[in-house]
Amino acid sequence: MEQWKMAVILAAVLAVCGWLWRTRKKREYRRSEYRAETGKRYKKVENSPGTEGEYQTSLALEKRVRGNRRFVFNAYIPCRSGGSTETDIVMIHEKGIFVIENKNYSGRVKGRADREYWEHIQSGRRQTFYSPVYQNLGHVRHIRRLLEERGYRLPMVSVVVFNDRLERLQVRRKGRDVIVCRSRRAPGAINRRLRRMERVLGERELEEVYEILKEQTRPFWWVRRGQKKRVEKLQRQRGNF
Repeated sequence: MEQWKMAVILAAVLAVCGWLWRTRKKREYRRSEYRAETGKRYKKVENSPGTEGEYQTSLALEKRVRGNRRFVFNAYIPCRSGGSTETDIVMIHEKGIFVIENKNYSGRVKGRADREYWEHIQSGRRQTFYSPVYQNLGHVRHIRRLLEERGYRLPMVSVVVFNDRLERLQVRRKGRDVIVCRSRRAPGAINRRLRRMERVLGERELEEVYEILKEQTRPFWWVRRGQKKRVEKLQRQRGNF
């Protein structure tokens, strides 16, 4: 009888702790810039590994990156050849633009910044995938062109972030000026880069750049559908590599 009572008490304590933990997480999310910018419900975020990883990266940056900055999420940047390319996170900082590609992998990742394809190893299986460094260079190029057309020539930094559930990350960055790291190390890596940069945007200019990029987060439905089809086509092609 005593064991039964202890089991009930333990289950109740665990249930209360779980409820308190979830309540704290939901409160933290409601106060985050990610929620303010995207308007996404917490349930949708926690049920999507990619979106949840994106949120965790942005939360780490929000808490620890120094200086005046704004975030833009999931912008559809127009390409010169037509269509658009979707970015994960763009941080507009008073010292420049940080274009962040967020990856949600488990297992191990091996690659080189100057190679077009990397290797993902999980449960003994090896699979090649397109280099996120190459992918993000395209994002940087299109953002640079968009801002230059509006009169802004700004320093830009490419950042590739893997979420912390990745067991091992082996990437040689030789030949590319890019930050590649896990989520928990991203704020430190960005702060170190910021120490070597000069302030280039005042508050008014920063808000203007933010508005230019924010405009790109509200595309017409056919832009989103076209981007989805292009991503699916690339995934099929890269799967046959």
